[in-house]
Order: sequence, then C-alpha cells, then structure tokens
Amino acid sequence: MDTTELERIAKQLVHPGKGILAADESNASCEKRFQAVDVDCNRETRRQYRQILVTAPGSGDYLNGIIFFDETFWQADDNGKTFTEIAKERGILPGIKVDEGLVDLPGFAGEKVSKGLDSLPERIEKYAKYGAKFAKWRSVIAIGEGIPTVECIESNAFVLGRYARICQDAGVVPIVEPEVLFDGNHSIENCEEVMARTFDILFETMRSLKVHLPGAILKTSMVLPGKDSGQSIDHNVVGEKTVSVLHKHVPQELGGVVFLSGGQTPDDAFRNLNVIEQKGSHPWGVTFSYSRALQDPVLKAWAHHEGDPSAIFKEQLKQAAEASQGKLSEAHSNENFVSHSQDL
Repeated sequence: MDTTELERIAKQLVHPGKGILAADESNASCEKRFQAVDVDCNRETRRQYRQILVTAPGSGDYLNGIIFFDETFWQADDNGKTFTEIAKERGILPGIKVDEGLVDLPGFAGEKVSKGLDSLPERIEKYAKYGAKFAKWRSVIAIGEGIPTVECIESNAFVLGRYARICQDAGVVPIVEPEVLFDGNHSIENCEEVMARTFDILFETMRSLKVHLPGAILKTSMVLPGKDSGQSIDHNVVGEKTVSVLHKHVPQELGGVVFLSGGQTPDDAFRNLNVIEQKGSHPWGVTFSYSRALQDPVLKAWAHHEGDPSAIFKEQLKQAAEASQGKLSEAHSNENFVSHSQDL
C-alpha cells in the first residue's frame, strides 16, 4: 500500500472550490429518471446524456472527480474518446462505483446490507489498470420503528471497511458512503443520533480492519428531518447539527468529507452545504458529491429541448462550488431561509 499516493489523491478529491459529480446511477435508477421526463432509457440514450455531463465546457473548473457506473466507465463520446480520458485531460479524477446494490439483511425487517465484496478484488484491479483513482461503495441506514439496529450498522460498517482496505491495497482511494436515509417521518434529532452511532461504529471498524484513514473519504448525508416528518428544513439548524456530528464523531486524520444531496432539492442541497462550510473550520477538506442536485435541471432541459443543458450544468456546478466554500451568492444564500424539501 502506497499511503503517500493515497493521501495525495484524497486531498485532490477535496481540493477547495471543487467537488465530485456522482454520475454512477445504475441502469435501473437511470430508467426511473428518464421515465420521469419521457425519454426512452437504453445504452445509447444513457451515453448521449452522460456525454453532456462529461464534456460540458468548464467542468474542470468545478470538479475534482467524477464517479462512473460500470457501463459509463467504458463508454466514449461521439468522437470515440472514452469518458475517463476526457476527464483526465481536464484534470478530473475518474472514479468508479463498485458496490452491487442492496439486499435484505436476514432476520432484520426493513434493513439492508450492501453486496459485492466477493468479486471486488478482481474488479478493482481492472478498474485501477484502466485509470480509476478512487471508488465509491454505498450502504444505507434507514430510520424507523425500532431501526436501525446495532446489527445493521455493524454489518454495513464491516462491508464498508473491507471494501476500503481492498481498494487501498490496489492503490485506489475508497469513498465510504453510509447513507442515513432522508426517507421517513423521523425528527432531525433522531437523524443526528443515528448518524453519530453510525460514524462511531464505522470508524472503529475501519481501524480494526487496518484501513489507512488519511487515504479514505467519507461520503455522508446531512442531518435532516425525515421528508415525511412535516418538519421544515431550517438551513441554519441543519448546518449546526451536521457540523456538530462530524466534529464529534469523525476522526480528524480522515482524508476528507463529501456530502450527497440525498433527495433534497438543489436549492436545499446548496444552501445547507453553504452553511456547513461557513460553520468551519473543519479538520478535513469538505465539499460536495452530488448527483440529482446537479443533474435534475440538466436532465429536464435535455429531455424537453429547453435551453442549453451544458450551460445549465455549468451553472449548477458553479453554485455547488460556491457553496462548498461558504460563498454562495446572495441570491441563493440566506441562513434564515426555511423551505420544505421535496423528493426529486
């Protein structure tokens, strides 16, 4: 394991003023999004759409990395240049999603565990050979009546820790994503408590499995009330509680922290990140790793032939980059603004 190189890559991924585009939706997830805008979902339409994201002018000014899905990792633009090559030419690190989805956790109703560890060593070696510098693995922690259980958190922490160590042995920086789901009617205080427990167990497990923490990155949701709770999202409160959990429960030596948008509106995702950054300083680099918050307006414009999708994408990136520095423009930033989030 080359710890120096792992740390260098991790620092590059959270370089100030830039973030990570999550373009790693599975084909099933992509089909749902395409159906919502009346576009046929097939290999070619997925390529055409993702080409917009990868080739958008100026993307290198706002992106440190792009997380690809397996299909997209191997695809190319209209001129035959692979998306990973295009990313590297712009100074953007190519990454790859390597979990193989979720399965029910036997004996624990309503809880899931991620899969794919058995084949990971061979797969990650292949991705590294063809240019992947980092990877991502997602697990989910649901909040509900009697859940999450300790057994669920521990099971997912073990999988995330094993994944992280396998990646590092292959020279690939792991992004570990224990997503505490936005779905549900839980309070923001309940989310805060679950996230604290999850982080404590996750990092204890990662240490026990000999993961080099300075060469790893946490991808996390924010501390939010459940989207069905009836509670409004107060950006100032979200920022305070998220920063508190991170500072108390995430090791200072970790390589970085990036946020997922997790079903928030783009506006909420940007405003919340802006407040989180303003409430620093943080011991690790903090930035975004958004999917829908960046892509939703772009997908709609592309599908409906309304406006320039590339220009819209660049504007989304600009806002996210400003938010990651606590510098979201006044037109978009007001810490006292309260909104109702919606599922995108």
